[in-house]
Amino acid sequence: MHVRNHELLDVKIRQYLLPAIMMKLALQLGAVVDTIFVGNLLGTHAMEAIGLCAPVLALIQIPGYYLGNGGAITASILLGRRKKREARKIFTTTFVITAICAVLFVLTAIFLSGPIAHLLSRGGTLEADVQAYIFYLLAGSPGFCIGLLMSCYLAADSHPQLAGAYFVISNAVNLILDYIFLKFTPLGVRGAALSTMLGFVAGLVVLIPYVRSKKRMLGFSLAAKAVEPAEEQPQALQAEDGRDMRAALKTGLPYLMFLAVNMVKSLLLNGIIISFFGNDGMAVYTVCANAEFVLVMLIGGLMGVIPNIAGTLYGEKDFYGLHVLCGKMLRYGAILTGVLMLIVLIFTKQFTLLFGVKDPQLQEAVMLVLRIFVFSLPFNFLNYFGSQYYGAVEKPTIATIITTLENGVILVPAVLLGVFVNQAGGGSGYLGFGLAFVASEGLTALAAFLYRKLKYRGEPFLLIPAENPGNCLDFSIPAAMEDVAKVPREILDFCGQYAAPREMSNRIAVCAEEMAHNVVQYGGKTSQWIDICLTVLPKTDTETGEEENFILRIRDNGIHFDPTSYERDGDEFDIHGIELVKKLAKKVTYVRAMDLNNTTITV
Repeated sequence: MHVRNHELLDVKIRQYLLPAIMMKLALQLGAVVDTIFVGNLLGTHAMEAIGLCAPVLALIQIPGYYLGNGGAITASILLGRRKKREARKIFTTTFVITAICAVLFVLTAIFLSGPIAHLLSRGGTLEADVQAYIFYLLAGSPGFCIGLLMSCYLAADSHPQLAGAYFVISNAVNLILDYIFLKFTPLGVRGAALSTMLGFVAGLVVLIPYVRSKKRMLGFSLAAKAVEPAEEQPQALQAEDGRDMRAALKTGLPYLMFLAVNMVKSLLLNGIIISFFGNDGMAVYTVCANAEFVLVMLIGGLMGVIPNIAGTLYGEKDFYGLHVLCGKMLRYGAILTGVLMLIVLIFTKQFTLLFGVKDPQLQEAVMLVLRIFVFSLPFNFLNYFGSQYYGAVEKPTIATIITTLENGVILVPAVLLGVFVNQAGGGSGYLGFGLAFVASEGLTALAAFLYRKLKYRGEPFLLIPAENPGNCLDFSIPAAMEDVAKVPREILDFCGQYAAPREMSNRIAVCAEEMAHNVVQYGGKTSQWIDICLTVLPKTDTETGEEENFILRIRDNGIHFDPTSYERDGDEFDIHGIELVKKLAKKVTYVRAMDLNNTTITV
């Protein structure tokens, strides 16, 4: 009758796309905006000081970015497996750790901003500006850390619009305050750092409706109701919590390595550039690095859709959905990469003028590096896909290899060698500097390819089966009564192929029809499609340890409704069939994941 389509997934991809791009941009956009305003209003000297502060900016991103991404992906997988209590525990633990780190950053600002500035500037003329900038970055880090963490969980808990709103508000406030502080006050670079931190604090206002919502899947575990069977022992719960937290830390490792290696890379590159090029080289690198941040973050933002959706699909073992998701992201990414390359090659000079670089010699250097750097984008796109996807499907080793190699292990030696050889041959060194970025991305992509081929011999590129596991009936129907009426026949025909007892087949068919009927009748205007998946599992499922034969999954994009908490309300409000389904089924579980209703019925 029907086959599985990807209408629901297409809606979710579009819904998550803007928030993912905004999150990636926000990680560096504050520094980019600061650099633009500082370069134009305060001059290249102050811009160089901000460039030297890049390691500190990477440092304060670590707690929220590492724990947020690792925790959110793990929570998505747990929600896909209907383990709501464990998902809430992950959220609570990562929130507490991030808050503690934020307090430590504030103490660092008070007592250590001077020595850090001396180290970064090497005691040169930029030390005072560097100290002022990093003091406000560290002092205002709590709002930044909590905001990054919560934005990851907002997307995982079916609120990608709130995550996008957080970054829109944060960067809008930063932009406005930057202009005010730098144009009309004597704050100087202090104003640039202060506007960035105040922007992220202002963005926290979007968390108010989420925290007050009673329908969210994630919350502090101390306030959450127990959802596990009463007979499960506390010791077993604690052991499981420990495993889940270790999984979150492991899943977030690629994100930790990205920021940690990026921080070390910034320190080493700053030293190399000052040694070979002097302060002018620092200005060139700052402009090129900020242009790189914008371009790469657009690609990374597109790929950022993957962990928000793939974790839940992987937890549900919806491998069809994973193939659809990855296929679309690879196509979109290839198109975006081509467009970005053309823009940079055509408007290279405009990039340099945007950052206030008016000196002809500096302009030539910046344009040379940018025009070479653009050819690293195709490899960068493939590397971003690998780091996002493999981390979301519990293959963090590949993702860690990618982030470690491209951000430091290969890049720093390549820059040192390229600049040295270019200058030894009579050149300025900037040609070798630009080529190092292309070499780093290309060699990283090659190393990841070889590792995957050797580690997973014979496995497909995505390292997942082409179809869902077990004997599976997977199809989609429009949310219409005439299509719901045909569902029982499809279920009975499928069950007949596996000689299922007639009584069990009838129970499954009734459950599927009743749940689909309720989606059509009460799902609201947003309800357009229903995915129905019936899986025949072995006698003992290795993941749950339970004897399960038939698992029925209903997924829809109607209004938020949890059938497990529904109680009949007499004649005034009676959702037909829910009580019948509960009597026929062994177990009914529900999660709101990817902003979709996901109900699983065990018969």
